[in-house]
Amino acid sequence: MTTFMDAFHAERNYAAAKAKTRPPRTSLVIRAGRAAAKLLPRWQTIRTLTLSVAGFGLITAAAWTLHLAAGLAVGGISLLILESLTGSERR
Repeated sequence: MTTFMDAFHAERNYAAAKAKTRPPRTSLVIRAGRAAAKLLPRWQTIRTLTLSVAGFGLITAAAWTLHLAAGLAVGGISLLILESLTGSERR
């Protein structure tokens, strides 16, 4: 039969051994990177969107400097093209 002190020391040693075998912590930078990979779109998608919007914007600005009506027409056409490129329905 064990005494109170033997049981106390056995439980204390078990708790200490269990605390030492704890898995290592994951740093916040790694957690943030994993979350960003799940939430953000791929780099290729971001690059394509940025270049398309900038290209159509520059073409519209160039047409706008020629004449107001030309700028409005090119701006409208640019928006229609961007809408068709980003639409969820692919033909």
